Amino acid sequence: MRARVVAFALAGTLIAVALLPRVESEVGPFVVTAAARPSLSGHTTVRLIPLGSIRLDTHAGPVAIDMRLEELRADEAEAIARNPQILAGLEREIEGDAKAILFGLLWRSALAGLAGGVAGAILARRSHWRDAIIGAVASLALLGATATSVVGTFDPQAVAEPRYSGLLANAPTAVGDVNAIIGRFGEYRAQLTDLVGNVATLYRAGRELPDFSPADNAVRVLHVSDVHNNPQAFDLIERLVEDFAVDVVVDTGDISDWGTEAEAQLVDPIGRMPVPYVFVRGNHDSADTAAAVAAQPNAVVLEAEPVTVAGLTFWGVGDPRFTPDKSSETGVDVEREAIEAFAPVMRRQLRRDNPSTVDVVLVHDPRAAARVGDLVPLVLAGHTHEPRQGVIGEATLLVEGSTGGAGLRALRGEFPEPLTCSVLYFDPASDQLVAYDRISLEGLGGSGASIARHIVDTPPKPRPGSVRRWGEPFVPI
Repeated sequence: MRARVVAFALAGTLIAVALLPRVESEVGPFVVTAAARPSLSGHTTVRLIPLGSIRLDTHAGPVAIDMRLEELRADEAEAIARNPQILAGLEREIEGDAKAILFGLLWRSALAGLAGGVAGAILARRSHWRDAIIGAVASLALLGATATSVVGTFDPQAVAEPRYSGLLANAPTAVGDVNAIIGRFGEYRAQLTDLVGNVATLYRAGRELPDFSPADNAVRVLHVSDVHNNPQAFDLIERLVEDFAVDVVVDTGDISDWGTEAEAQLVDPIGRMPVPYVFVRGNHDSADTAAAVAAQPNAVVLEAEPVTVAGLTFWGVGDPRFTPDKSSETGVDVEREAIEAFAPVMRRQLRRDNPSTVDVVLVHDPRAAARVGDLVPLVLAGHTHEPRQGVIGEATLLVEGSTGGAGLRALRGEFPEPLTCSVLYFDPASDQLVAYDRISLEGLGGSGASIARHIVDTPPKPRPGSVRRWGEPFVPI
């Protein structure tokens, strides 16, 4: 019968440890919940919701430790952003906080396991108080052996060999050497500030060119694309909006990398711009990303409905793919087939919305617009990170490069991609594109900026009135 008591005590210990202990505490700027559970393989899992998980083989004992980052405290993050010197002492703070939460978890697990062992022993026979003592001894023996195993096999070097899952599976490849990026970012930002000033100088010189001089009442549209989380793109956009007297900014997608809630906070500079911001989702932008953009007071997110802004009627639809989602099959061929299959769907959607009233179609991947060239005069796209001009049927196609220089991860390379965008000039009488300036700022290691002016040969054609004014309800006419 004692064997039965011991077995019930051990089972009660394991169940209690698995179900009861939870410790929530602050670790640096994070709120963290830690838990322990029995496991055949000892390890520590750090869960970064919604990015995925990091698994560390920290020990060999039969216990798995789960640490879940519940939230980033806004006040702490803001303080770090205002004063980066705080990071110098943050490492020691996090180390102390982490030790405190682990010791708290240890004691709570021990108490829960002991209580579970005693309860299991009493449940085995429901008769003798000595069973409670036997259960307590058995539980303490199991907990002690487990703790000794965990401590004795703990390997601090395991932190250097993490295994990723979820969206984080691509993090090492996508981000590269974080220390190198951070080390170069200060230099990059300092150079870029000077280069933005060069753009204004070049523009003033370009206005004197004899082949084209923008009329004072020309509608000026700044086309940007593929920001990929680079905050310097917004610095550039804000400066160009002012210097080029831009009426509206249009963004053809991939404003983020992973489409996470954390990244969505990076779009706040949109709301500080003095002009409307028209956006269409890219294959790296999630529904959360689009919602964050739409929440900005001056933003319009296009989703298969015409909207008139600054006298031009825009129509666009978000990319049907979401590349960071690895739950389904991915790859170049799969993505190409998906976007090509979407092209006729996009054509049907546009035809439904009276395309004769549309001045500009916005799409992320130009292949999605392969069937609309006979319906509209102009298509703006991105995705390729290579600026170019082409045609789709009878429509002019302008593909923008990366206004974010393909994002901060581009700083891994010796020469990051240039930051590119374009200022488009529309005739206010016909709403037709008559010229555009292609702007390129060299990245770190470069030495300047350039503007190339292009005259569009297509003669302006009268177009019908618009179907909707920005900020007003849709009214067919």
